[in-house]
Amino acid sequence: MKSRGLVVVLALILATIATAGVFLYSRGVKQEAIAGGDLQDVIVSKVDIAANTQLDGLLSEGRFEIIQVPVDAVVVGAVTDLAQLRGRTTSAYVFAGEQIPESRIQGGLIPGGVLGIPEGHQAISVALGGPRAIAGALAGGDRITIYATFEGVSLLLLDKNFLKKANDPSALAALSQADVPVFDTTVVLAPEVEVLRVAQALNEDGSASGGGDVTLTLAFLPDEAQQFVFALEKGRVYMSLLPPDEAGVDLAPLTVAQLFLPEKTK
Repeated sequence: MKSRGLVVVLALILATIATAGVFLYSRGVKQEAIAGGDLQDVIVSKVDIAANTQLDGLLSEGRFEIIQVPVDAVVVGAVTDLAQLRGRTTSAYVFAGEQIPESRIQGGLIPGGVLGIPEGHQAISVALGGPRAIAGALAGGDRITIYATFEGVSLLLLDKNFLKKANDPSALAALSQADVPVFDTTVVLAPEVEVLRVAQALNEDGSASGGGDVTLTLAFLPDEAQQFVFALEKGRVYMSLLPPDEAGVDLAPLTVAQLFLPEKTK
């Protein structure tokens, strides 16, 4: 019995030493990190905060605290000073204990804005019927190809001297009497466009209607945006969904001649 009791005592002593060793090691690592500048102060909330919550009341109640995290674990734009929260309102849900990026605070600087618009692009929204917008089977981050069809395109408009002739009444009259070819054409308006946001008409039970209009917000380069607006006003647009990691393809304009007489148009 005495030997068994001695074993228990020794086990307790060893466990205590091991616990103390772990504590001292952890403390030493933390002190080394602090000394080496590897930790950074960030602000976290002690409670969950809903979107559109004014933060001044929570500040006065002491609902925020400062914690230290490794520098390489600091989120982009993390709030590091309580002054950054004064007079502000949340724009998204904030969980207790998590770092608070400025993108979750109204008025905070968000790269690309609330839509995450890629650099050098601009966002345009358009509502299209389901079939033209892939029946709404889209999500933010998808990439699509946009086609546009124009009717009654006249070769007169492709004449490089058209503007000069338009200022000459006699030349313009002669052109108007000429037999100018007119045709319909479909073009690849933009080979690859990123989808930023999708909103679809809903049924009474909250499910997607499937056949209703789909509102898409898309990211365009400036020249693509101009062409897209023109196509919406003067033609019809259609979209196709690109598979993941597959690039869009730019194609030559298509007319009925290419369909029925392909060998004549090469």
